[in-house]
Amino acid sequence: MVQYIVRRLLTLPVIVFIVTFILFILMLRVPAEQRVQVYMPALNPHLTAEEYAQTVEVMIERYGLDRPATVQYVNWLRNLFVGQWGFSPTWKQPVLEGILQRAPASTELALFAMLPSVGLALAMGGLASRYRGRLPDHAIRAAAFIGWAFPPFILGLILMNVLYAWLGWFPPERLSVWAKRVIEVENFRTYTGMYTVDAVLNGDLRVFIDAVRHLVLPGVTVAITQWALLTRVMRSSMLEALQQDYITTARAKGVNERRIIDLHARRNAILPVISIGGVVTSLLISGIAVVEIIFNFRGLGRAAMEAVWHSDVPAVVGFTLFSCLIIVVVSLVTDILYAFVDPRVRLY
Repeated sequence: MVQYIVRRLLTLPVIVFIVTFILFILMLRVPAEQRVQVYMPALNPHLTAEEYAQTVEVMIERYGLDRPATVQYVNWLRNLFVGQWGFSPTWKQPVLEGILQRAPASTELALFAMLPSVGLALAMGGLASRYRGRLPDHAIRAAAFIGWAFPPFILGLILMNVLYAWLGWFPPERLSVWAKRVIEVENFRTYTGMYTVDAVLNGDLRVFIDAVRHLVLPGVTVAITQWALLTRVMRSSMLEALQQDYITTARAKGVNERRIIDLHARRNAILPVISIGGVVTSLLISGIAVVEIIFNFRGLGRAAMEAVWHSDVPAVVGFTLFSCLIIVVVSLVTDILYAFVDPRVRLY
């Protein structure tokens, strides 16, 4: 197992190199006059057009944006490794600082959505396969089909109108006004940037409950699509596992049906669910951006969309690179989990 993990870790630098190279090739299609914004955090707003053009030319020459592509790539990589990801005029701060400041909010939302959706998918997918062709199976399949068919922005607007505008149960944004005041004014220490976790660490039950209430609407909106996909995969995988010879043998020996499902079938059926984790992560990253806009949830996805609207090259490139790195890390974790569940994978 250790050798398998080491082999996977050794592939990380290669994957990161490929990701950065592809991203840099795409960046080269952007004129140097726009790419130079990375190195221009603040300019005098009273500059004339001629003075601005002269400044841009000087910056292009200073940072080698008119030099060969290989030289530019090496310089760009060097800047990335030392944390110089450029300055975002939209966020009005360095790109890496802006990403690290907003990432906890999106991480909190992703965890709030993924943990229950994965748990429910495993349970309900197994339940549907166990009662194949009967009412529980039909009901779960219908719910999964509807959940997969609904685009997140449509589902989000429906939930917003019903659960907030009509019933007033779950408000948008991240916190209520009074809770923001507690965090900003009172003796509230920020440990992770995730309000639910920080509230627990500070022992503040009021802020914790308020943060959870604000997570419900965006969390459910993100979770439904992920749950629908994973439930369908789990059901199909369980049906396939239950038809294998070792299941027939266990039944012939008189093994309890619950033990067959829990001990033998589910462990093998969960492998495709783990494999599809990378796809779900990609969908999660794109879905969170839309959901954060709908619910005014000030996370990284919403900030990235604002950067796109303002043609903020440094912020868009930084967000893209950060998202790619997250997917690479998640893929590594997926491989390790797969090997943990299926020992045969460790041989390759």
